[in-house]
Amino acid sequence: MLRKLVPLVVIAMLVAAPALAAPASEAEIDWRQAEGASIIVAMNLHMETDELDAQLAEFEELTGIRVNFQIYPEIELHQKTLVDLASGAGIFDVIMMDFMFTPQYAAAKFIEPLTPYLSDPSLTDAEWFNSADFMPALWDAVSYEGEVYALPFTVETTTLFYRPDIFADLGLAVPNNYDELWEAAKAIRTNKSMDAIGLRGMRGQGMNVYVFAGFMRGFGGKFVADFPRDMTPVINSPENIAAADYYARILQEFGPRGVASWDWLEVLSALQEGTIAMAIDASNFGPVIDDYATSRTAGKWGYALVPEGPGGRHPSIYTHTLAINAASKNKTAAWLFIQWATSEDVQIQRALRSGQPTRQSIWDSAAFREAMHHVGNGQWIDASIRSLDIVNPDYRPRFEHWRQFGDQVGIALQSVIAREQSAESAFNAAQKAIEELMREAGYIK
Repeated sequence: MLRKLVPLVVIAMLVAAPALAAPASEAEIDWRQAEGASIIVAMNLHMETDELDAQLAEFEELTGIRVNFQIYPEIELHQKTLVDLASGAGIFDVIMMDFMFTPQYAAAKFIEPLTPYLSDPSLTDAEWFNSADFMPALWDAVSYEGEVYALPFTVETTTLFYRPDIFADLGLAVPNNYDELWEAAKAIRTNKSMDAIGLRGMRGQGMNVYVFAGFMRGFGGKFVADFPRDMTPVINSPENIAAADYYARILQEFGPRGVASWDWLEVLSALQEGTIAMAIDASNFGPVIDDYATSRTAGKWGYALVPEGPGGRHPSIYTHTLAINAASKNKTAAWLFIQWATSEDVQIQRALRSGQPTRQSIWDSAAFREAMHHVGNGQWIDASIRSLDIVNPDYRPRFEHWRQFGDQVGIALQSVIAREQSAESAFNAAQKAIEELMREAGYIK
């Protein structure tokens, strides 16, 4: 994953400005209580992982605990951690987990409930840790049936990325709705002879469905009749079919060749290279594409809320979380690591470089705003905070069988983008497959 250089202004602020919170050494707990332990942490190949890896010496010195990072690409990470969790082998003490898997893993008792750790004064200094500082939507995202099962490690929401220079040249306003998005894409393709928009096409509940869900809900659609009370799937509703048709056609007419196989990395690369003029994808792309060390288009991007439709405006939310393997033999050490890694003082050291704080105090801090002001001249922070204020953690419904459910939607959507099926045909087929899944799982009769 791309590494970011630390701006000199950030280094100066770290030296000159006091930390927002007391350092971990001042927390009123015994950080040495698991001294001599060694933990294995399964992590995603991600920029935030790189930043945390650079901080590990600080934790090891504080606690006397040895930390061994095992870093994998995302799909491989999910496969390896699921095998370990399901087998009860306890190879990994801590896992970096997709928050959408929380219900599945919690119901199967694969991961530790963290509420007892948070409420134990020998393990957690509640005043110092201040769990109420986590952004409300993220705290909801790591909870299941009244228990906290992980702590938020990264944060993102979907954002509209656009080129203000191209928009100004064509006299275009920033798209506020889907009609305006279409017209902007059409004008760019017609007048600039370039690909106007990039969106994820690759199938998967965490790939194309992650972005498409916002379109689907914007068109007034939903996944089930009334989550979580009525789990009857409604994938082939007129609203969902219309959203899929729009999503596919805007890519077919104004997007890049081969976009049906694009994942997030292709979108990010196209933004960095300047081969597309717009995209809707993860907000944490902002600090990367506006970094002169990593992007050819740094300084050229604007940021806005995702467009709205008749069903409203629906940005996504996503967080990689840190959870404790229920089969770990080093749970105290694992908890001390998770608590330390997500604490305010430790987080801000990363956030000033990566732009991914999960705590409200850091988003609000002068140090963070100064460090990230260059990303769209402050537009990125504004769009991110406004989006995170209105997100629904269940914009993709969180339940035990979501992964299989969502993957079926992703398969259908990719086939529409690739012109293999019409939206109606593909989503009728997905409806049948999902009905069978939900019936077998006992959600419907």
